[in-house]
Amino acid sequence: MDKVAAQKEIARLTREIEGHNYNYYVLDNPVISDAEYDALLSRLASLESDFPEFLALNSPNRRIGAKVSSGAKTVHHTTKMLSLDNTYSVEDLRAWHDRVLKGLGRTEAVCVAELKIDGVSCALTYENGRLVMAATRGDGEEGEDVTHNVRAMRSVPLELRSVDGAAVPAVLEVRGEVYMDRKDFTEFNNARQLAGDEVFANPRNAASGALKLLDPVESARRKLRFFAHSFGRIDGFRALDSHWEFLMAARALGFAVNNNLCRCTSFSEMASACSKFQEMRPSLAFDVDGVVIKVNLFADQKLLGETMKSPRWAVAYKFPAVQATTLVKDIVVQVGRTGVLTPVAELEPVACAGVMVSRATLHNFAEIARLDVSRGDRVLIERAGDVIPKVVKVVERSSERIAVSKVPADCPVCREGFICADEGMVAFRCINPECPKQLERRLVHFASRGAMDIEGLGEAAAAQLVNNRIVRSVADVFGLSIEQLMGLESFGPKKAEKLVQAIQNSRARGLSRLLFGLGIANIGQKASELLARRFVSLPALMAAEAGELTAVPEMGLVSSQALLKFFAQEETRSLIARLADYGVVMLEGNIPVSGRLSGKTFVFTGELVKYQRTAAGSLVKALGAEVGSTVTKHTSFLVAGAAAGSKLEKARGLGVRILNESEFEEILNA
Repeated sequence: MDKVAAQKEIARLTREIEGHNYNYYVLDNPVISDAEYDALLSRLASLESDFPEFLALNSPNRRIGAKVSSGAKTVHHTTKMLSLDNTYSVEDLRAWHDRVLKGLGRTEAVCVAELKIDGVSCALTYENGRLVMAATRGDGEEGEDVTHNVRAMRSVPLELRSVDGAAVPAVLEVRGEVYMDRKDFTEFNNARQLAGDEVFANPRNAASGALKLLDPVESARRKLRFFAHSFGRIDGFRALDSHWEFLMAARALGFAVNNNLCRCTSFSEMASACSKFQEMRPSLAFDVDGVVIKVNLFADQKLLGETMKSPRWAVAYKFPAVQATTLVKDIVVQVGRTGVLTPVAELEPVACAGVMVSRATLHNFAEIARLDVSRGDRVLIERAGDVIPKVVKVVERSSERIAVSKVPADCPVCREGFICADEGMVAFRCINPECPKQLERRLVHFASRGAMDIEGLGEAAAAQLVNNRIVRSVADVFGLSIEQLMGLESFGPKKAEKLVQAIQNSRARGLSRLLFGLGIANIGQKASELLARRFVSLPALMAAEAGELTAVPEMGLVSSQALLKFFAQEETRSLIARLADYGVVMLEGNIPVSGRLSGKTFVFTGELVKYQRTAAGSLVKALGAEVGSTVTKHTSFLVAGAAAGSKLEKARGLGVRILNESEFEEILNA
């Protein structure tokens, strides 16, 4: 075969194979067998081997690329990936619908009901019709680059199809769920079991793990699929007026869109759709955990707006919890970060909604008395919203029952008799400020993704730091050294260095994350963001009076009093002073405050090891300095990392003081 004929045949085979992918994954209507499909791939691979000059970047045979050499890169979402508020009953759903109509000022609004796939949220970005990036949701603002694994999924188009001959979007970020079919999941788990490997509890866990793998060959073995359900950005495409219109356009562009959709013009139609989808649940080929309801018109969505976390124009109707029965082996009391004592039932492990459950909350001691539950009883448990296990009732009582409903005389962790009850005698708490379990929980919360986002500081690491008395407050985290961490179990040099770097980078997270991380009573993530936006700096917030606080949305009288009480404590002021000494940013945005580096100007060049440049800049701004982009005679310091360029030479010529990363760190911690 000559080159011209080979080029034409390669192009024809590529179109045919992608057409079969479209038939199989989008239209759910395969027209050839798997063996015939594999034969086409083999024929294409043979031609591409003989004529490598015609091997296209997006060839069907290049879906699976080389193994990634290191961990996933962070991707910043151009439009925040919000989560959905949940409803658990028809009454809750009606209340949401009433709020929508009130917000629109109308008596009716068309909504779209679609299945809520129990998968992993992912955003795919296309430029001029070609897939260039795939990222996980992460915390909604930043996710992980998983392009190498998403390219290996046949249900994801590498190139978009033209709609009615029109040009494809110049830029399209489509969002959806990555999932595994139940059949593929069962086959995959069976193969792992035969190989002696640990099996996965459910398809979602297997899909989530696959996206994080460095080797796309391993990821492809899990046969992941993708359903598109929304978008973050569309440029250079015909105007779309509604969510329904987008879904139809997405399908035409080559994306798989779940067929279980319906437009609802009234609440009764919406409730009927939820009931119908719930009945279908057992017969579906994949896991779902509810129905997503969205206001159809984009103009209406814009009018309704969104909260910090969720759109007001969409909601999830969660299916009733899945239940199971099991034996209560013991009832223990755990201590939370605020000292609240929560009784927990330790159970004989049982499968419930796709996961093995071995613990379930009993909420409080009044609930134990109401349930009249004891060790040895057989109980009915359920996963509320298919997530949190709880005990519903006793179904069979033990012949040798042991009463456990009494509140302990002292804390089960610190063994101090500092037990305090609320006014209703429902919540009991340990008020010992040195209780190690409270500190351990506070550390985990402080390092959580919504707070300071310190990767590597989880429950196991926090427990070791507290038990070895290395950390006595959250401020001590910023003084941790690699040497201290290497003295702990499971910490080698690489892991210790990675955690220290994560801690240093976290100092520039900003005021809202710091506030949330401090775990102030009645101050959640949304309130923290609103307070940070209103007062900008922590000193300004600490100086605020009750009237100023209650004027902030989400801040009622109880929340405001809790905040004032928190800031009035000497322990709080000492903690904040120590955090400031460690260079933790206590302002929102890039507004500098006066400090010990006031009047100094820093310029950064080259690649720093421990800090991203933006993080390093935020740290010196928090101490009163300014950050410049070019070196001038007014520059105080040039911080030079590896591969520093012309700025370094200019600084030498002007006599500007040059700092390496260690010297820069000394100035920060001085």
